[in-house]
Amino acid sequence: MFDYQKVKALKNIVNIYFNASIESKLRTDKLIKARAIAYKILRDECRFSYTFIAQQFAKNHATVMHAIKEFPWMLKSDKSMERDYFHVLALWQEQSGEYADLNPVQLKKQLNDLVEQNKMLNLSLIDVQERCEELKKHHKKYASLVQLIEDRVPEKRIKEVEKKLNAILNGI
Repeated sequence: MFDYQKVKALKNIVNIYFNASIESKLRTDKLIKARAIAYKILRDECRFSYTFIAQQFAKNHATVMHAIKEFPWMLKSDKSMERDYFHVLALWQEQSGEYADLNPVQLKKQLNDLVEQNKMLNLSLIDVQERCEELKKHHKKYASLVQLIEDRVPEKRIKEVEKKLNAILNGI
């Protein structure tokens, strides 16, 4: 199942990158190069058989073999294809981790870890919400003083007013 998802993901990356559909029956240079890049990545990165790759593109396995065999020559003759290959490969490598096969024990452990993280985040959220409520109460209590300072004290005199308020409050 993961194999089909990997192929679908790579086809999507190549289609978007080349702004074309590599499943098209057309044999334009752009599509031939795009398909060759996809074949090469599926063969080298995923270790899929020629037959499996061919089936995913409704091609003969010999077509895939030929494209992969000629791939180094295609890169040498077309420097833009080399650039395209490395860009698509980088995009694929960024996303391919999402398609790694996991066994049920690993999945269960990851699920338990996520449940535990979720509990901790919920507790943290409750603490933050309680702190926000406290701050709202203090804000309401001192809102008139803050507004008075904002309205009447120029920015350059804030430190001076702060010192005077501190002296008044320390004297209380």
